[in-house]
Amino acid sequence: MTPIAFQPDPGRRHWIQTLAGPLEIVCVMGASLAAAMLIGPMISPGLGEALGLGGGPRDLLAGARALALQFGAQYGVLAALALVFALLRGRRSARAYAIATPASPVTRPLRYGIVLGLVISVIPSLVFILQEIAPIGADTPIWAALRTAPWDLDFWIFMAVGSFLVVPLIEELGWRSYVMGRLLEGFGPGAALMLTTLLFALLHVQYLRLDAAMLLTFFGLLIASIGLGFATLRAGTIWPAVIAHVMINLPLSTELHAVRIALALLALIVFRKAVAAELAGLVRLVFRLDTLWAIPVLAGIAGLVGWATVWPAGLPHIAAGLGGLALAGALVRRSAWKT
Repeated sequence: MTPIAFQPDPGRRHWIQTLAGPLEIVCVMGASLAAAMLIGPMISPGLGEALGLGGGPRDLLAGARALALQFGAQYGVLAALALVFALLRGRRSARAYAIATPASPVTRPLRYGIVLGLVISVIPSLVFILQEIAPIGADTPIWAALRTAPWDLDFWIFMAVGSFLVVPLIEELGWRSYVMGRLLEGFGPGAALMLTTLLFALLHVQYLRLDAAMLLTFFGLLIASIGLGFATLRAGTIWPAVIAHVMINLPLSTELHAVRIALALLALIVFRKAVAAELAGLVRLVFRLDTLWAIPVLAGIAGLVGWATVWPAGLPHIAAGLGGLALAGALVRRSAWKT
C-alpha cells in the first residue's frame, strides 16, 4: 500500500460526502469562474487589449494589472465560498488543506518538488523547442504575443503574475488544497486524484483541438496535474507541488529549455530508484477498485455541464439547485477532516 499523508481517516467517509462533495466543488468553482467572467469586461484595458491582440500597442504592465484583478475576483470568490463551507462543516485545520508541515512519506519536499518539476516539464519544454525550430502547430494568441515581447522588467512582472509566481500558488491552493481535499472526504485517494485532474483539464480545453502542439500541451498538462496531485497526497502538503509548478511555468529561452530536459534526464538517472518507487506507488493508487467511483461522478458532472449548455436560460436555476443540495449535505454531514 502506498503511504498517503493527505487524507482524512477513511473510516469517516460517508456516502453523503461522496454526493455532496462534487456538488460543492461545482458550485464553488462555477461561482469563481463566473466572477472572473463578469469582471473581465469591466477591466480596461483588458488582457487582450493590453497584449496588443487587437493590433494596438502592447502594455504588459496593464496586462499584469488585468490578470491581477481577474485572479482577485476569481480566487477571492473561491476562498470566500470555501470558508463558508469550512465554517459549516468543520474543515478548518491546516492539515485538511495540505498546508501543514510535510509528513514523513516525503521528508525532503524541496528536493521532491525540484525533481518532480524537472520530470513533468519535459513535455512543455519539448513543445517550446519544436515550436521554435520546427513548428508542429499553431500558438495560442497569448503565446504568439509573448514570443515577440522583449524580456524586460515589464515582461517579468507580467509573467510573475500570470505564470510562474502567483499562478502556481493560487492554483495549488484551489485545486490540490481545496478540491482534492474535499473529494478525499468521499472518495479513495486514487479517485480523488483522477477527478481533480480531469476537472482541472476541463478548464484548459483551449488546448484540446486538432493541432499537434496543442494536443501535446494538453497531454503534458494531464501528466503534470497527476504528478502535482500525487506529490500532495504523498507529502501531506502542497509545497512540493508549488515548487514543481513554479519550475514548469518559469519563462526560459530555447537553450535553457534544452538544459532543463537534460537536467530532467540526469535526475531520472540519479534518483531512478526513488522515481521508480513513486511511479509504482502511483500505479497502485490509481488501479484500485475504489478509483472506479470517479467514473459515474465525472459522467454526472459532464451531464450537468451539458444540461447547462442546452438550457443556458436555466443556468441560475441549476446553480441554485446544486447550491441548495451542497448546503444541505454540508449541514447533514460534518467534514471527515473534523477531529
